[in-house]
Amino acid sequence: MPTAIVTGASRGIGRGIALRLASDGFDVVVNDIVQQKDHIENVVSEIEQSGKRAHGIVADVSKQADVERLISETVKTFGQLDVMVANAGILETTSLLELTTEQWDHVMGINLRGVFLCYSMAAGQMIKQKTKGKLIGACSISGYRPSGKAPAYCTSKWAVRGLTQTAALELGEHGITVNAYCPGSVKTDMSTVFAKRLAKEQKDANVDEAYKTSSHRKNALNQELFPEDIASLVSFLAGKDSNAMTGQTMICDGGMYFTYLLCP
Repeated sequence: MPTAIVTGASRGIGRGIALRLASDGFDVVVNDIVQQKDHIENVVSEIEQSGKRAHGIVADVSKQADVERLISETVKTFGQLDVMVANAGILETTSLLELTTEQWDHVMGINLRGVFLCYSMAAGQMIKQKTKGKLIGACSISGYRPSGKAPAYCTSKWAVRGLTQTAALELGEHGITVNAYCPGSVKTDMSTVFAKRLAKEQKDANVDEAYKTSSHRKNALNQELFPEDIASLVSFLAGKDSNAMTGQTMICDGGMYFTYLLCP
């Protein structure tokens, strides 16, 4: 069986991706930070109950030693690494004038350095194996069009798009594809952080109502997005049908943003 690592996979979109890849036939490594250990174990159990193989590994993607251990333990457990989904990320909604260097570095450490470490170290393992492979990174619609009052987050996602393109150019000769996915507004713990800020600005105590009425949720299909929708896109990027694609950052937002208008 092919093996996939999914970082930030204990909840939300990452959990959805881990479950989908397991359903697709991958042995799945479910990763997250130590604070999410119980959630990691729940996802592993859910996959195993479906008759598939999974393994949980606690690691912080912003730390090189942790990513090295994540990959080595994956190979020790399942034999090799075929797909790396660098999904882990955080949202910081502090405005530019109030943002501290500590907040900036924290966001960049996870959202950008984490993807860099996952890309580079997973690629090294794939080259060592002499196998082709797929690197898949978490971007965002904010990687095409920035959201107000989230400068660190938006900058990190624009950088992921650039890193994905440069990595694709470098790793193509090894048969390794590098692509990224851009979720729209999906109701997760992360989007709730954004909704809380909106509710505060609107002086509305109802966070759910602030989320429901946010302009960031309006799309052409007029429908709610769920982690399973993003997982379907990642499934495509992880599978053989995307073998001729690399360097792409694909939007799944129900029809909010159209890239040909944004990228001349």
